Amino acid sequence: MFSVQTHKEVTEVETVEDSGIGIMKWGRSNSFPQTLVNLIKKSPCAKPAVARTAKFYKGKGFKGQSEIVSTTGMTLRKLVSILADDYSIFEAFAIHCNFNMYGQVSSMMPLRIPDLRFNRFDELNSASKIGYHPNFGLNADVVKQVTKPVTASSIKWIDVFNPDAVLQQMEAAGGAAKYNGQILYFSESGSSCYPDPPLLAPMNYMLSDIENSILVRKETATGFINTYLLKTMLDETDPNLHALEASIAEAQGARGTGKVITMSGMTAEEMQTTSLEKIDAGSSGGGTIIDNAATCYDLDKKVIDGAYLIPPLLSGVSMESGFSQSGMKDAYFVFNAVTQSGRDSIEAEVTRVLSSSIFATKVLKIERLTLDVEEEQEPAAENVVEETEKKE
Repeated sequence: MFSVQTHKEVTEVETVEDSGIGIMKWGRSNSFPQTLVNLIKKSPCAKPAVARTAKFYKGKGFKGQSEIVSTTGMTLRKLVSILADDYSIFEAFAIHCNFNMYGQVSSMMPLRIPDLRFNRFDELNSASKIGYHPNFGLNADVVKQVTKPVTASSIKWIDVFNPDAVLQQMEAAGGAAKYNGQILYFSESGSSCYPDPPLLAPMNYMLSDIENSILVRKETATGFINTYLLKTMLDETDPNLHALEASIAEAQGARGTGKVITMSGMTAEEMQTTSLEKIDAGSSGGGTIIDNAATCYDLDKKVIDGAYLIPPLLSGVSMESGFSQSGMKDAYFVFNAVTQSGRDSIEAEVTRVLSSSIFATKVLKIERLTLDVEEEQEPAAENVVEETEKKE
């Protein structure tokens, strides 16, 4: 299970050989990619930044987008959408291909990057196969009743994409029924390289964003109240003390979770009666904490959005002047230019597969996302009056 406390700092993600199960681990615990996905889901700044970027990679659409490309009924549009989601997080994506007896691609399915690992590198640091497992890091967001450690036998090994070698590989596997197909694994970091995600460098800002949201929730749950020190001679196991603490808690905060620290078992020399003393919060009062949290949020958002070069108008920053049609058009133009290289990568790699397939669509060309500014134009008031007078 993911926990912020166990991922306080991330400085370097290593690729480590694991001879036991025959893979190259992604991070020392082999859990980095799914951990990154889990972090993004918890970050108020990172989640919309990734989603917004993916939207521009997906574009407005393309010719042939409704063509079915898998036995499950997946359309080419849906496949490209999932590839864009992974690319926005990792700058990488993967497509699993099945082939017919003539060596043509007969089925295309996206595979998620966290579920894939390279086999052990050869002397040239290259991988010949890709291993698939639904929970390599034992931290997947889909939790089953039985979670078993990854073993060599539980990994499904699939050849890297090379249409020229399909018939030979199919024969070696013992026929088409036993053949696992091929995987096109694309990474902007290069062949046989795990990608360097855009949010790897600002990882600690994303962690700060998550911790900051937890702090704000804690402050609102306790109603921005002061911290108190409960001093008593009652023993910590005394039911009367438990009842007293429960009564105090019920009287405080939005959820009855007050800020009360208990010092029990004090001697008569130290005190004569049970007391509740206010601890001076000083400059760390609730209002100041929220102000600091807002400043921290702005900084985290600026850094995270900066990792994707998102124009301020698209991310809701510097909105003093509000939205304008011309400003939004400019923002769309700029971000379309920023994300063009990503669309180029998706187009080129999907076209590689389509060109060796049985599908009618052979080339992928994604249209840029455009701002929809069409609105029903209502006639001006003076024109309505003039037309009414003419009819009379």
